[in-house]
Amino acid sequence: MKRLAIPVTVVLMALTLFAAACASSTPAPTIPPPTSTVVARPLPKPTFTPALPLLSEASSPTALTPTPTLPQQLGPDSFPPDVNPLTGLTVANPAALARRPLAVKVSEFPRRVRPQAGLSSADLVWEHFAEAGVTRLTAIYLANDSPKVGSIRSARLIDIVLAQSYKAMLVTSGSSEGTLKRLSLSDFYDRVIAEATGYNECPPLCREEGADLTTDKLFANTQDLWDVTQNLGINTAQDLHGMAFFDKAPAGGAPATTLHLNFHLDDNVTEWRYDTASGRYARWVDTATTGELAPHTDLNTGEQLTAANVVVVYANHVPTDIVEDFENGGHCGYEIQLWGSGPAKLFRDGQAYDLTWVRFNIADVIGFVGPDNKIFPFKPGNAWFEILNLNSPTEFKNGLFEARFKGPSQSANCPVGQ
Repeated sequence: MKRLAIPVTVVLMALTLFAAACASSTPAPTIPPPTSTVVARPLPKPTFTPALPLLSEASSPTALTPTPTLPQQLGPDSFPPDVNPLTGLTVANPAALARRPLAVKVSEFPRRVRPQAGLSSADLVWEHFAEAGVTRLTAIYLANDSPKVGSIRSARLIDIVLAQSYKAMLVTSGSSEGTLKRLSLSDFYDRVIAEATGYNECPPLCREEGADLTTDKLFANTQDLWDVTQNLGINTAQDLHGMAFFDKAPAGGAPATTLHLNFHLDDNVTEWRYDTASGRYARWVDTATTGELAPHTDLNTGEQLTAANVVVVYANHVPTDIVEDFENGGHCGYEIQLWGSGPAKLFRDGQAYDLTWVRFNIADVIGFVGPDNKIFPFKPGNAWFEILNLNSPTEFKNGLFEARFKGPSQSANCPVGQ
């Protein structure tokens, strides 16, 4: 191929929306999105403090005994200059944190696109239901480079939210007419790197030799993408505060060894299995044979994808009139309403925690708060987010979390062919 804070009090209205959605299969009414005219307020400084161990007289420290260094929570208000605000990890090159994040749209279906390239280098990955039973991924890059990322596919409306929240460049192969129009009306259209916005040469977007323009053969090198950002004069450090990190599992979790997520019947299944030795969740995905799962690997490394944190995010899904698929009668896309607040469940260190996601202003990084309405700490490391509709059935028992995506029809009233 070619070379490639506002105060975080959870509002009663959002909780009422969740209760109503769970009681009925009818989707909740559309929530007005936040506007750029709202002034963002800083998130409160969390008060989470690890407890000191009790010392007996015999074990009391003396003047000659050094005081042990206790682990400290990082974020959400500020981070040391060498700590990635999206992972809580110290980076070897702090200059990497002074660039604008990349949000790269990566395919998950058809299965021939797997293994994808570069997902293990992403700081965050968001997986969502696209249409017609398939999911897509949006990978967020800041600290790490990847020589090959993809395959890159077209954007969906959820990418407007993610590009705004992470102040990112949005990298896609293009978009449907309706999605492209919505992107053109956004406040970041100058940050969209796509064939549809004039990036038709390699670099930055490169197609494999002999590939048909309609197939899944579009890739990019993250350095090329940052070079474009630099040439546009917008490759600068962004305010990405809003997440918190602590290397010890907080109290109050429930044992959770497996997440089984069924996005469509039995032919779109994702599973996360906790590995005690590494303290991370390993990703498994369905194969061409129904019911069988296999390790999901990275094309660049050949290694299985893992995550320090896996987060199930429940958000209202509203059908639109934007046609995204013409097969089997046609399907329109969803507007996934990641604004306001809603339920979430964090899995880290083999434990599950009930949280609430919050995003009240257009430029807010999506935050997560605990029962005390304070930002809840993730485990330092990468995170994968799995988005479900509000009324998606779930069950959590004996360490196994199971969920099945359930959303309103994307075919009813979809103006295919009109």
